[in-house]
Amino acid sequence: MSLRLRITLLLAIISLGVGALAAIGSYLDTESQLHTGIDDTMRSRAIEVNSVDKGANSRGGAGGRSGPGNDSADCPPAGLFQPASAAQLVSLNGTVTPCIAGGPTLPVTNSEPPKGVIEVHTVSIDGIRYRMLTTTWHDGGTLQIARGLGESNALLARLRIRLAALVASATVLAAALGWAVAARLARPITRLRDTTHQIASTLDLSTPIDATGPLEVESLALSFSSLVSAVARSQEQQRRLVSDASHEMRTPLTSLRSNVELLRKIEQLPQPDRLEVVADVLDDIDDLSLLLGELVDLASDLAAAEALETVRLGDLARAVASRTNRRAERNVTIEETMAIDVIGRPRQLERAISNLVDNAVKYSAPSTTVEIVVDGPTVQVRDRGRGFHDADLVRVFDRFYRAVDARTESGSGLGLSIVDEIVRSHAGRVFARNREGGGAVVGFTLPC
Repeated sequence: MSLRLRITLLLAIISLGVGALAAIGSYLDTESQLHTGIDDTMRSRAIEVNSVDKGANSRGGAGGRSGPGNDSADCPPAGLFQPASAAQLVSLNGTVTPCIAGGPTLPVTNSEPPKGVIEVHTVSIDGIRYRMLTTTWHDGGTLQIARGLGESNALLARLRIRLAALVASATVLAAALGWAVAARLARPITRLRDTTHQIASTLDLSTPIDATGPLEVESLALSFSSLVSAVARSQEQQRRLVSDASHEMRTPLTSLRSNVELLRKIEQLPQPDRLEVVADVLDDIDDLSLLLGELVDLASDLAAAEALETVRLGDLARAVASRTNRRAERNVTIEETMAIDVIGRPRQLERAISNLVDNAVKYSAPSTTVEIVVDGPTVQVRDRGRGFHDADLVRVFDRFYRAVDARTESGSGLGLSIVDEIVRSHAGRVFARNREGGGAVVGFTLPC
């Protein structure tokens, strides 16, 4: 079921429920008021006829028995009961005396009500419903007055039809308004859906996304736009990575091809030249292996494979220093001025520190010391190498970038760019500068 239809049905059901409750309440209130009005009229007539003096009745006059409609001298004039439909007196011995000619005979109650008490209830006579009043008669016995409910029932029947029509009209109107409102609410969602289908079918991530609409829809569109932008950036980085990698592979592949072509004439080469060609081939293979390894590390989604946890950069730096001292036989020292916990991925952060140390070891003399300084969330790796040219400082973290005087040396140019990728994934920043007295300082800072 679509969102538009759901909203329409919801508003229609709410309108139907509210309208039905209001109609039922109105109907019951009207019915109660009609019955109350009939009851009050009969009570006033009962009180009035009970107060008529019996002697005045026997003498005639204004209240005499000679008036039309009297069936007995014991009954008050029939006109006093108007607009009642029937009236009768029930004596103590059970004799029933009608007081309105042509009126229906009312059912006689088995017990006489207490003196001064007026009882009113609904009775059915020959299929017709009446409101019947019963009270004591001042000369003894019981007075009963009834009024038919035909007029009030007809009024209530017309009221039921009108209320039903009103509720139905209100429900239809609410459904129509709900459809219009739902269409207006669903329009930006429909546009977002169409845009999504267009992006999925054309793979054009530059397709503009309309973010207008209610706040929730606007937030959804902005989130989707951010997602598409992130995917577009990722695709662009992948294209750039492939382009840069193909460019970097061209040099070792060309050298390898040339050396392999020389190997075809290996029988014609003197022994020293043969050894040199084989050494060049092995160097080219090592360069390609190193480059492919760095590309795999750079392209791998390490963030999805390692959870965030609390780490101390000093502990990671000590592990890197110990490993470098053991493998490269270089003197790597640790200085931790302040130890605090940071949130990060330990394996990635250790790789970042290791790349910084490897870079310092590579470009500094074997007799010099490489220093790792950990100051809370900041890690600095200092060396006494040749440092950076001013033009190189802004590009040292670019992929495959190597300074002019370092391009003849082994390496892929990806070590520091991997550091940059890892640090940026932790919302940190990298830095590089020349060191006073010679050398370089390269490092990163993470948020505390």
